Amino acid sequence: MTNYTVPPRRDLISRVVREVDDFASWLLYGGETWLVALLKGVPLFLFMYFVLGYIPNYANTITTLYLGFSKDVGYLVAIVLIGGPTFTLLLVMALWTQAARGRRGFAWSLIRFLDVMQYAATALAIIPFMLFNLAGGSLIPLRFPLLALGLGAMAAGGGATGIVYLWFEYRRVSRREAEAAAAAGAAWSAGG
Repeated sequence: MTNYTVPPRRDLISRVVREVDDFASWLLYGGETWLVALLKGVPLFLFMYFVLGYIPNYANTITTLYLGFSKDVGYLVAIVLIGGPTFTLLLVMALWTQAARGRRGFAWSLIRFLDVMQYAATALAIIPFMLFNLAGGSLIPLRFPLLALGLGAMAAGGGATGIVYLWFEYRRVSRREAEAAAAAGAAWSAGG
């Protein structure tokens, strides 16, 4: 009795999904140079800083300044209602990401896809927003100085450049590994 495996679908959507999944696997678990490690580690750190620092702070500000509650209520809203669940969500996402390593299937691919989307959102939106705030821009109250808008736009361009570099690095590494595997397969076939 032989095992029959269904060949992968070859339509455009299936190929794009498979390519994104392979890119996500490389991004999360693959070997890396110091530049790739830097491009992965800094946005991850800033994402955690944003989720654990900015979001509870905004919740506290909205609760105390705009809704008129006391500082104690704002603290409880920021820590208990916002900070605790987001910290738990970060832990669950980290555990899911490690569990998805090397596994195939819809749920595992979805976890890797969400990780890539989180990375892209961090590089293209969260880091520019944080630099926008650093340069004097604000959403509460609304302030949009030209310097803050420019710094945010530059950060978004840098994030897009980083994502494109990671894609090209993934393609270079996967091509090199495919060539090595083909050479090993040809040597095995010739010798056996």
